[in-house]
Amino acid sequence: MEKLNALPLTAYCFELLLEALFNKLEQQHPNILQTGVSQMYGFGSYDTRLPSLKAELEKLAGSFINGKYLYDKKRELQSGKPIIKLNRPYKYLLFEYLNYDGVQDFIHKNIQEEKEKQEQLQLILAPKKKENHYYVSYHFGEYREIVKAQLIVKDNWKSVEYKYIYPQEDGSFKTFLYYGTVIKRADALHIQTRTLMDGKMVTGGENILYIGYGDPAKSKFILGVFSAFDINNRLIACKIIHEKCSSFEEMEALSYEKKIPAYIVQEIRNQRLENDINIPNDKLEISNKSPYYLTYEKIAGDYSFSFKAIDERLSAINISIDPDTYKIKSLIPGVLINKDEIELLHNGSVLHFSFKLTGLASFLQLDIYVKTYYLNKGIDNIQGVFSGIDFENRLLSGELKINFSPAN
Repeated sequence: MEKLNALPLTAYCFELLLEALFNKLEQQHPNILQTGVSQMYGFGSYDTRLPSLKAELEKLAGSFINGKYLYDKKRELQSGKPIIKLNRPYKYLLFEYLNYDGVQDFIHKNIQEEKEKQEQLQLILAPKKKENHYYVSYHFGEYREIVKAQLIVKDNWKSVEYKYIYPQEDGSFKTFLYYGTVIKRADALHIQTRTLMDGKMVTGGENILYIGYGDPAKSKFILGVFSAFDINNRLIACKIIHEKCSSFEEMEALSYEKKIPAYIVQEIRNQRLENDINIPNDKLEISNKSPYYLTYEKIAGDYSFSFKAIDERLSAINISIDPDTYKIKSLIPGVLINKDEIELLHNGSVLHFSFKLTGLASFLQLDIYVKTYYLNKGIDNIQGVFSGIDFENRLLSGELKINFSPAN
């Protein structure tokens, strides 16, 4: 969790600060920079009898100092983070160790480039404006349609307000209001929401948004996931997209529009997991497809799919399904399976394979349907049907033959 009153340093200034710390440390203890990071910073399996930056800082502080803290900050710098924040006691102690009268004294005496100096001074001296940010949020909802929400970010990303909007048949709108607190951890925002129910505030759901190491307010889109109970009291998890608006008025107008942009729809349609409120007492009660597991556990083995008389150039596709993990891999060198799905349909009587492939494959995308009786009867002449897109971008469909060797 971000600490209050942290000292923000530009990457340029922080790099100068690290350089000054190491230079002084090397002057005090020659060759210490060659001892390795654990000994130099003072963490891990470092030798407490030998010098370290941790030991030098503890002499000044008169109390325990976390030696790994500065190492972690250096890693943030190396990852490209533009602003490095120092918390107590480091935001005072480091400058005292270098004999500077605080951060401003260090800035004026060490940063020669005027642009870099002004950027750093503005960062620590300029008052923080409490500016709101406005977004329209999208997720795939309860009734297999995309739900919009108004999202207002307040207090420099300390709190948020969600207003979910459900159009009604009579042209009106039903809304649900949630309030959230924001915790920033590394490159993600964790948002815990609450809503009013039966006269008291209760826990709503949790959103996790990826923001990288930059300023999230500068991003046109923010992507993430959220988990909650939906209005049918089911546990759900969804992909969400937040699109930034220039004003409250624009957010409000877009959130009530019926039209949903195609660039939103194609990303989040069907991106939803649902878990009915259910406490199974038997493995057959986990879901309505649980009884099919007796068939599913027999699908492991090696498969060769041969496409019957469609095109001589369509070579067979060979795969293997691991009997322990059910992981699918290609058995053809130069062919990679990027995405795969296996599902049992129609009371477990039909097996459906779906693949996306790259490399020297006959197909870019392939769907295969086969009756599952071969798994129980040991039939050799297995027939199925397929549809897909071949390597020349043609749409093809037809029959295929399957050679199957079950796993031992």
